[in-house]
Amino acid sequence: MLTLLCSDAAAEPATMVYLNGVPSPVYFNDGDSFRVLSGPLAGTKARLAGYNTLESYGPVHRWGTWTAQELSNIATMSTMRARKGVWRCTSPDMSKDGYGRILWNCPDLAVELIRLGYAHAMTVTADPADELYLKAQREAIKHKRGMWAHGVPKFVMTSLHSMSEDGGRAYTYNRTVSTADGHSVKWKHTETYTECQDICMPDTEIPSCMVYVDFRRRYGTTKAACLK
Repeated sequence: MLTLLCSDAAAEPATMVYLNGVPSPVYFNDGDSFRVLSGPLAGTKARLAGYNTLESYGPVHRWGTWTAQELSNIATMSTMRARKGVWRCTSPDMSKDGYGRILWNCPDLAVELIRLGYAHAMTVTADPADELYLKAQREAIKHKRGMWAHGVPKFVMTSLHSMSEDGGRAYTYNRTVSTADGHSVKWKHTETYTECQDICMPDTEIPSCMVYVDFRRRYGTTKAACLK
């Protein structure tokens, strides 16, 4: 791992990632996204495709006998592991997600995090995840590694949305991801959630739950109380 100095003299951890073959220092803010620090793509943000790590902005996930804080610790571990490697990522068409982040495929990092139980295989469609990633996930589940140590929900809830975020739509959705094959399902609803409300998937043996916090209240001095 490299260490670069920011303008405010604070140390910022940098990891070497080969982006379409070009060595580039990046800053991993969590296990599945980073910001490029220098080089031709300096300043661009990345979302790594094919897998997902738990939210790192606070203790918001819960299932089985896990506490939210324990799963938050696993999210932190995924970030730390990502920062300690040298990874190779490709993006042939440089396509972007809905947040303007370039989508990169980083199979060596994905397999490593999934194998450790620090991440789970995921697509954003009804198609299954890459078999390479699913094989790593089955191994992690079999050996109860990481997030699978205290139960395996049928689906993992990965994001929550409230009607209050965008009043112009007829409905909104929560994204859920199958632990069997990684495909996504949009749980459509018309609910308005309150800050720090605990939302659980219905009618499942091991429900996956998540705490709702508006994206504008997840960081900084105005962070929601349940995240502190």
